[in-house]
Amino acid sequence: MLAVETLQLSKQYGQQHSLKDCCLAVPAGITFGLLGPNGAGKSTLIRILLGFLRPTSGRAAIFGKDVHADFVRTRRDTSYLPGDARLYRGMRGSAVLEMFSGLHPHGNLRRAQAVAERLDLELERRVMFMSTGMRQKLALAVTLGCQAPLVILDEPTANLDPNVRAIVLELVREVKQAGRTVLISSHIFSDIDTVCDEVAILRKGELVARQSIQELTRHHVVQGKAVNGEVAPQLLSTLKAFEFCDWAQTRQIGNHLWIRMHLQGDPQQWMPWLSRQAIEHMTIQRAGIQTVYERFHGIQEEASEAPPDEFSAGSAL
Repeated sequence: MLAVETLQLSKQYGQQHSLKDCCLAVPAGITFGLLGPNGAGKSTLIRILLGFLRPTSGRAAIFGKDVHADFVRTRRDTSYLPGDARLYRGMRGSAVLEMFSGLHPHGNLRRAQAVAERLDLELERRVMFMSTGMRQKLALAVTLGCQAPLVILDEPTANLDPNVRAIVLELVREVKQAGRTVLISSHIFSDIDTVCDEVAILRKGELVARQSIQELTRHHVVQGKAVNGEVAPQLLSTLKAFEFCDWAQTRQIGNHLWIRMHLQGDPQQWMPWLSRQAIEHMTIQRAGIQTVYERFHGIQEEASEAPPDEFSAGSAL
C-alpha cells in the first residue's frame, strides 16, 4: 500500500513552476526524505499533500484517498510539523499539548507528554517565555504524540542542540517501528542518512533523483593528488572508463592537481585497481546522501575550492 502518491503533480504561478510533473510513490511503513535547497519545491509538495494548496494539474493521494476530494479523511490520517511552527504564546506547554491532543482524532495526550519528558521540556512554562529550541520541542511533542498513520516533518531538528537532535531521530525511528510512515524534509544530511530508507531530491520544482539509503553502503568517494600533473588528463580518462567509476573530476589547487571520484560496488573489487593508479595522499569515505545531492546542486564544486584534506574524511591509503 502507498502512503503517498503523486501523479504528474504540478503547481504553477504565472510562468513560474514551483512543482513540475512530480511523480512520487512512497510505500507505507518507511521513512522517506525530501531534499533540495530553498525553492526546490519541497514545501509546495507538502502543502499540496496537506490540502493547503490546489495543484495546477496532476493528482495527489494519501493512503489511496485524493487529498482534495477527500480532504477531511486525509487530514485525519496525517500529523504535521511545519517548518515554522507557531503556538499560542499565552498558553502553558501543558495546555498546548492538551488542546492539540483533543483536536486530532489520533491525538494521544499521554504519548505527547512522554515525548515532552524525553525532550526535557518544561511544560509549565508559557510559550512566550520559551526559547526557540523549547518551542521546537513543544511542536515536536504535539506532532509525535499524535498517532496518525502518516507523520510529515518539515525541518524537525532545526534550532536543536546535538543531544536533543539524537533523541528526536530516535523518536522518528520509533514511529517507523510502530508501522507508521514518516515523510521528512531536512537540510541536514546526517539526519537523512540516519533515519531514512529512501530519499527524493528536488531541483527547481522537478524530482531529479530517488535514492535508497541502503544502496549507498556500496558507494564510496575517493580523493587524492595526481602524482604527476602532466599526465593527469590521461589518468582522468582512465578513471572515467573504469567500470566501477560513476564520475571523476579534477581541480587545480595551487601547484597540485586533485582528483575526486565516485566508485560503486564492493571495495574488494576496485581496491587493487585503485592502488595501481598514479594518485597519492588518497582518502576513501563511504558516500552519504550528500554525495548524491552534490551531483544535482553543485556543492561539490564549491567545496573543491579548498584543499581536499579540509573537506573530506576517511582512511588514507
